[in-house]
Amino acid sequence: MKSSSTAFILLLSSTAVLSAAFSMNQPESQNRKAFLQTTASIFGPSLIGPTQTWAAEEIVLPEKAAVKQAYDAVRYELTDPNGGVAYLQKKADENDFAALMEFTQTYDLEFRKLKMGKAKKLLQSKELKEEATGYANGVTFDLIGINRNSRKGQESVDGVKKYIQELREDGNKFINLESTIQTSD
Repeated sequence: MKSSSTAFILLLSSTAVLSAAFSMNQPESQNRKAFLQTTASIFGPSLIGPTQTWAAEEIVLPEKAAVKQAYDAVRYELTDPNGGVAYLQKKADENDFAALMEFTQTYDLEFRKLKMGKAKKLLQSKELKEEATGYANGVTFDLIGINRNSRKGQESVDGVKKYIQELREDGNKFINLESTIQTSD
C-alpha cells in the first residue's frame, strides 16, 4: 500500500514538474533549467533515502567449563593411554599394519572433524581459527602418512612412528591455542 501511494505522489509531482518547466511563457534555456532544478529538488531526496544502521554484533563468551571440556577431549586423544594416539603407537610397536590401516581410515573423522572441530569453534578470532585449521589439516596429513606407511608392500615402522610424532606435535600446537580463549567466568 505504501509503495503504491508513493508511486502516485511521484506521478503527480512529475506531471507538475513537466508542466511548470515547459510552460510556453519562458525562453527555452530557462525551461530546461527550471525542469532540471525542479526535478532534482523533487526526485533527489527520494533517491538518497535513509540508511539502515546495525547494532554491533554482541560477542558471547563461552563458559570456562565448555572450553575445558572441548580441549580436554583433544588432550585425551593425544596423551591418555586409552586415547587414539596411544593406540596408534601401540599398533606401530607391534608392527600391526592392518590395524593401523583400519584405524586411520576412520580416526580423521572422530578426532579432527569432531573433537578438534568443536574446540576450534570456541576460538574467537579469524586468525586463530585459520591457525587451528592448519594444525587440524596437519593431523589429516599425518594420518595419511601413517596409512601410506602401513600399506602392503610399503610397510615402514620408522615412517609410521615419524608421522605419529608429527601428529602429536600438531595436536599439541592446537591445544596451545586454548590459552587464547576468553571465557565468561
